[in-house]
Amino acid sequence: MENEVRIGLFDSGIGGFSVLRACMRLLPDAVYEYYGDLAHAPFGERSREEIVSYTENALEVFEERGVSAVILACNTATAAALGEMRARFSFPVLGVEPAVAPAARRHRRVLVLATPLTASSARLARLLARFPENEFSVLGLRDLAARVEDYFAEKAPLDLGCLAAAPPCDCAVLGCTHYALVAEEIAAYLRVPVYDGAEGTARNLLRTLKIGTAAHSVTTPIFPPKFPIFLGSGREILLSRYETNICFQYLKKFF
Repeated sequence: MENEVRIGLFDSGIGGFSVLRACMRLLPDAVYEYYGDLAHAPFGERSREEIVSYTENALEVFEERGVSAVILACNTATAAALGEMRARFSFPVLGVEPAVAPAARRHRRVLVLATPLTASSARLARLLARFPENEFSVLGLRDLAARVEDYFAEKAPLDLGCLAAAPPCDCAVLGCTHYALVAEEIAAYLRVPVYDGAEGTARNLLRTLKIGTAAHSVTTPIFPPKFPIFLGSGREILLSRYETNICFQYLKKFF
């Protein structure tokens, strides 16, 4: 359709739904296509070369489908592949960024929770360096994203024991989109406020597409959202998987 805004979102699994939710609230009339690469999840312990390859494969699918822009709705993919994807594709490619700025403005001791690759990335280091007056702690978590997937897909108990190693802090920044889906549980466990970057990503999308928010903003998107979902590494659109998979049915409360 002429002038149709079509947005692709890529993640290793369901974590990008936190970003999708924020985008739908600010731009509800767009067509969304979500690629959850469950075949290669979790990304946290993959090599950078693997993540770049998986991300490029997904964006090739979005390229074939004529998207207006793509969001790497995965902090690990953003840290590993954003620069290369921007150089490789002609459409805008946006990444996600931990909400360090709003957290640092309100709190002195800031804990950043992330996957190991994101935790050790130069991109995160540069971001933290912008706030020299703050005291940052970065905790790389090997399997929390996988635990979140299991929590929604298989009703597995959400084990947050990995957070026991967290140092004292005034707030926590969620440096993985999966973590945002259990933000309330993390906040309760750590007993501090938590911040995630989903809304900032959505606003960046509007700026990139030069779309204002006033005429588009809504507070309660209609569920279920109408968008194709890709699961695994194939190119088949699996809407039926969305309609039947318990993983996505549990995500209703996020929309």
